[in-house]
Amino acid sequence: MKQGDRPMPRLVLLDWGLRILVTLIGLNASLAQAANLSVTDLLTSPGKPIQLQARLTNPEAEGEIGLPDRPLEFIVHGRTVGQANTDAHGWARLDFTPSMRGNLSIIVKVVTPSKTEAIEGKGVLLSWERRRPILLIDLAVLVEGELIMDPPPPEPYEDPGLILGDAHPAAAAELGKLAQFYYNLVYLDLTGRGHLEHIQDWLREHQFPPGMIRILPKTPTALIELIHDLKTEGWEKVSGGIGRTAEFAEVLVQNRLQTVILPLPQTKGRFPRRAIVLDDWSRIRRHL
Repeated sequence: MKQGDRPMPRLVLLDWGLRILVTLIGLNASLAQAANLSVTDLLTSPGKPIQLQARLTNPEAEGEIGLPDRPLEFIVHGRTVGQANTDAHGWARLDFTPSMRGNLSIIVKVVTPSKTEAIEGKGVLLSWERRRPILLIDLAVLVEGELIMDPPPPEPYEDPGLILGDAHPAAAAELGKLAQFYYNLVYLDLTGRGHLEHIQDWLREHQFPPGMIRILPKTPTALIELIHDLKTEGWEKVSGGIGRTAEFAEVLVQNRLQTVILPLPQTKGRFPRRAIVLDDWSRIRRHL
């Protein structure tokens, strides 16, 4: 301090400190209001390394711009396994190797001084044993009525894609029993129009058991290619599926998989002879 300078009063210093604190709280609050944290569901086996992934974006920005240089904390099955910073596109990744089997919850949180403004996202780490059979589930069969697909809007508006609507009242409970005692589930969007995060949210909201989600292009060979890809990746025990259409049934029957079809009441058409056609979810477990 130069001669003649007066020391800064403590009240002024305190005021500056409060302003800085308020600014930090304001930044945290603005981040909470304008940030979305999505967590990727992943499929692996016990003892096999996987890379946990989460993305922090600003949903109010056009194209959901990623937020860089933010520390994220990864929690798997209730245990903190590490932290990683988001990159220029908002992605944070962390190497991890599960030691146990099952559908393990993933919670990712933005690391901030304020716990009350914590932002978090949820996902599932599917740590499956390869000898347990896999059941393919067409999302269309889980809804009450028909899938809603409005025409894509003109640019620059975002395509709402697949609108799932209300879930069939018996579907979640019956799939829960199948998943609890025997099967691993792979949920399929056969329209190619769905958004992964929206499907994740819908399945969790309606209490469906955890499973892998695959969005397939609407092509004649997409389902066949998926079955072959799963087997190439080492998932040999794809054993059957539940669907709604004759096209779905044809692919599964041709690949010698157990096939259960729950068509819409107004559906008119022929199904493969080996496909089991039902009108009631409660009868499914008798045929799988």
